Amino acid sequence: MYKVYKENFLKYYKFAIGDFFCLYIPFLLPFASGTMTKNNYGTYLQLALMIGVCFYFYILLNDAYKNIYCRSCLQEIKAVLFMVSSIYGWVILFTFVLKTTAMYSRLNLVLMYLLTLALSCLMRCVFRSIGKKRLKNREDVRKGVIFTFSDRLDELDNIITTVQENDCKVYNFKWVVVLDNPDAIECKIPRLSSKEAAFKYIQRNVVDDVLIFANHYNELIYEIEETCISMGVVVHYVLGERKTKYPKKEIIEEFGPYKIVTSGINVINARQLFVKRLIDICGSLVGLLITGICFLFVAPMIYFQSPGPIFYAQTRVGANGRPFKIYKFRSMYPDAEKRKAELMAQNKMDGLMFKMDNDPRIIKGVGHFIRSSSIDELPQMWNVLKGDMSLVGTRPPTIDEFKAYNFHHKSRLAMKPGITGLWQISGRSEVTNFEDVVALDNQYISNWRMMSDVKILFKTVMVVIGRSGAV
Repeated sequence: MYKVYKENFLKYYKFAIGDFFCLYIPFLLPFASGTMTKNNYGTYLQLALMIGVCFYFYILLNDAYKNIYCRSCLQEIKAVLFMVSSIYGWVILFTFVLKTTAMYSRLNLVLMYLLTLALSCLMRCVFRSIGKKRLKNREDVRKGVIFTFSDRLDELDNIITTVQENDCKVYNFKWVVVLDNPDAIECKIPRLSSKEAAFKYIQRNVVDDVLIFANHYNELIYEIEETCISMGVVVHYVLGERKTKYPKKEIIEEFGPYKIVTSGINVINARQLFVKRLIDICGSLVGLLITGICFLFVAPMIYFQSPGPIFYAQTRVGANGRPFKIYKFRSMYPDAEKRKAELMAQNKMDGLMFKMDNDPRIIKGVGHFIRSSSIDELPQMWNVLKGDMSLVGTRPPTIDEFKAYNFHHKSRLAMKPGITGLWQISGRSEVTNFEDVVALDNQYISNWRMMSDVKILFKTVMVVIGRSGAV
């Protein structure tokens, strides 16, 4: 039977369980210090529950244990510091919102935080040390043979190192066969003289896996694959590298009855999309409540300064070119779109977007205020709730902008547009080249992780408070 070794949570359950206990052992401090009484027992139980929930969401949103055996000590300390600080930060925020912070001893919280850091670092060091020794010495390390061609020998050592690091050294490639030139330059792995010699070796020795490293699939590869499978050996075919100037990720998945290679700027699984959508829904509901409160004050100000509709609706382009209606508090005079053409000469954006300093179309007073404070963006929470937008994403272009796009510009629409994003927190008024905007959007999409959204949301709050980068 073939056992799959995957980089997932179950593979590192020991670390998850260890972190769980390291978070809760410090709860003995209140007992030891005598501050735990029947009167405050319930409040510390509430704190314990919140820490557990925050820990669950932390490992749900992060690849917390990815490549943990391959990290340096400094990387591990940073990972532990980020995890514990994030969890305690969320807990303190929740207790502040619930107005229960005064019920906890600040000294105890600080001591619990420091003890959690120390215990987690110690636990991970011990588990990693034991795990590395076990993986190196275990008898069931998967032994393998590599089939390749001479033009890929220079890449062979790199791919083997990459496989070992990403699979925690559970593979041991014993031999390599250079199919087109047995006398090619040497590599680190001992060599078998031919595919026939390799077949005999596989037949008579312990071999769990065969790795085929080639540029394309042909009859020779098919023969090797069929022969090895007939001996019960698992065959891995490494797809040839296709050079590209764009960031790209690939996965193998099912497409109806077929196995296909899926490529894209980023490939996001269903669980990640579900969590992102869940956060969008929760965030938009809170945002709509804030929007309603702001409406009571903003609406009269807009109407008295510029009679007309309070909300502004415009068709924008969303994910992969889907049009939708975006909603904002109106910050410009009703004839703003008509006047845009005559102001185009003053456009400070070098490309397909329009921005200018001291735009005369903006309503004096209230218009500048709601734009600088980003209050005008709040009605987009309705777009988020509907699913047209996300809390974090890329800026949705207008129809005219979209029609003028070149091929590579459309890559920024690979994900749902967002109310905020990497461009907005990078000083959007200072980024005046449209290609730089596209580069920032592609950077966000290609490196997307759930925690990157959390960081962008936090930085957005800081930008809004400081009123930096807005026009």
